[in-house]
Amino acid sequence: MPDIAVIVVVYNKLHPQCLPTLRRVIERTKLKVDVVVVDNASPNLDVAALVTKAYPQAHLIVCRLNRGFGSACNRGAKGFKAGTYFFLNPDTILTDDALFEQLHAFIKRYPKVGIVAPRTHYLDGSLQETCRRFPAWHMPIARRTRLMAPHRGKRYVDEFLMKDFDHEAERMVDWVQGSAIMIDAALFREIGGFDERFFMYFEDVDLCRRCWERGRPVYYLPSGTIAHEYTQGSAKVSGPLAGLVTNRLARAHVQSWLRYLSKWGL
Repeated sequence: MPDIAVIVVVYNKLHPQCLPTLRRVIERTKLKVDVVVVDNASPNLDVAALVTKAYPQAHLIVCRLNRGFGSACNRGAKGFKAGTYFFLNPDTILTDDALFEQLHAFIKRYPKVGIVAPRTHYLDGSLQETCRRFPAWHMPIARRTRLMAPHRGKRYVDEFLMKDFDHEAERMVDWVQGSAIMIDAALFREIGGFDERFFMYFEDVDLCRRCWERGRPVYYLPSGTIAHEYTQGSAKVSGPLAGLVTNRLARAHVQSWLRYLSKWGL
């Protein structure tokens, strides 16, 4: 059984350096690592051809329907047993050859840990705030509209994004963005994987909360690093109301937010 199964879910976009850098890191580690690429019914991208060219050893799963990010992650993990699962977004570049050793050793050293995530940078090298506090019910309002007083909204968003934390030390956090997370595989199966009611957005917040419910903390680890292109597709609109009409991802964000509130309360 491999130490790590890397699950990459692709929908119409795969950074040209994602699989090559993943392959390089795997070739330089002593850990046994399997790679699973899930094509989430991409209509505009030949994922099979890209995988064959960049990483022919990877296992490819082709979904006939796009049932959401969490569902595709579950599909990728379902058929592959491993000690841990590492969920990796397709718009990432692995910049640290010791990444897997860092994350895997941390989970092995502290068996109660549920999830661990590396430090993440934008492609220009600047820090990306991927460890966050659990959101209050008004989080999308503060981030997407001007309905909250400017100083109050900014203060809340800064607290939510943990801008008061220098990101130089490992620490327990409420939740981590799902672009790059390692989770104990037995725990992942125990809690039933990602909640597939979240088509996109909030599935990572929900997963971390369920880990915490079982006494399995979530950690941010600065000693491992990746680069993440990260474009907030749900925010590519001229305003929040226009977004609900024209932007499918904005609607998915609001729907997931409402599902999250219904599940966890205000």
